[in-house]
Amino acid sequence: MITALFAVLVLALLARQAALALLAVTLLISLGAARLWQRWALRRIEYRRELSQIRAFPGDEVTLAISLTNRKLLPLAQIQIFDTLPSGLRALDAPVVFSGSRQTSLLRRSTGLRWYERVIWRYRLRCERRGVFRFGPAQAQSGDPFGLYRSEATFPADATLLVYPRLLSLAELGLPARDPLGLLRAPALLRDPLRVVGVRDYAPSDPLKDVHWAATARTGTLQTRVYEPTTAHTLALALDLDTFEFYFQGIDPELVEHLISVTATLAQSCLAAGHAVGFYANGAPAEDEHLVRLPPGRSPDQLGQIMEALARLTAYSVLPGARLLRLITPELHPGATIVLIGAVAAEPIRAALLRLRELGFRVVWIFCGASPPPAVPGVQTHWVPRRKVEAVAG
Repeated sequence: MITALFAVLVLALLARQAALALLAVTLLISLGAARLWQRWALRRIEYRRELSQIRAFPGDEVTLAISLTNRKLLPLAQIQIFDTLPSGLRALDAPVVFSGSRQTSLLRRSTGLRWYERVIWRYRLRCERRGVFRFGPAQAQSGDPFGLYRSEATFPADATLLVYPRLLSLAELGLPARDPLGLLRAPALLRDPLRVVGVRDYAPSDPLKDVHWAATARTGTLQTRVYEPTTAHTLALALDLDTFEFYFQGIDPELVEHLISVTATLAQSCLAAGHAVGFYANGAPAEDEHLVRLPPGRSPDQLGQIMEALARLTAYSVLPGARLLRLITPELHPGATIVLIGAVAAEPIRAALLRLRELGFRVVWIFCGASPPPAVPGVQTHWVPRRKVEAVAG
């Protein structure tokens, strides 16, 4: 078009047509201004997202504030924003369009911006499920006031919302509120592996994991750690994410969420009772290749770490539950309680539970399968199927 206008201008000048030459010059100036406007339209545009809270539970409402700022003298006649919204969050008061993917939807807004002007939009979002939700990226479209040229820009993700698993009551799980795992039936006085009060000479009955190697090197004889007596227990929550015995059978997403909710409920209850609680799973968090391994602890932030690990956990197991139990035993002292939360009662699982008993651990099996689990000698078993919890909640 610009080439054609230059040709018209030259012909108008040769033909001494002043009006036509003036029109051609006007159009050339307008096109040049439009091109420059389009080139600068989305420069120095600031786009930010802020959440009223960065952690929530399913069913909570969170406010998302989006600010759009024009940090230059050039105004914008119109700018359109398409911001990606994760599928686990539902906008209650926002214009949403679907992106064609089942994983995301789009927030759509359009406005004009004067020089150095800022606009803020606020949306209420409802958390519908557990997970890690990242907002963005957002696409912006703008151009010149004549609508001749368009430009686009992308604003990266800059906000993340962590939704914890749904917490259930012990009554919903069919467990007694005072002592859900039967820990009071154990000996009243235990040793606390988290608190070392001294060392003594090694005895043949002492496990090698209790040897204090620094003191041994210093004295020249084997020395064993002496632990502070306590009435609290050390628990390891082992989450088996398998929902079928064989991998080719796939997964049951609803059952996985039930397993995760049961684990979160037990972690909260046991930490509130003063016990040291650890968490292990045969799955990995999203965007991570390492299995979840949180050693037992009773610090104030232990529950937060467990809940965050559960929120980030994917629904896929990467190794069998029986192997998970074998991996965690070297990190625990005999006398600790290992709580297996799972939905598969295959023979390798039952054999692993028996092996834990032989090694001196207390073993509790929280079984969430559709039918009652088989009895395992010496293992305390609780059947917590999903349909039972749904019936109690309803």
